[in-house]
Amino acid sequence: MTEPKTKKIFTAKVDEDLLKAFKHACQNQDITASQAVRAFMREYVRKHGQADLFR
Repeated sequence: MTEPKTKKIFTAKVDEDLLKAFKHACQNQDITASQAVRAFMREYVRKHGQADLFR
């Protein structure tokens, strides 16, 4: 039996103008900022050779 995945909150400091532009870009793509950040994180981990740590 596998254990259920837990979710954690990730906080980052970002320039206000960058955050505004990012949220606008996400809205234009019909995704949330959280979805975009998770997709970026998955791709970054895959690209940089740590995919075996991400399940």
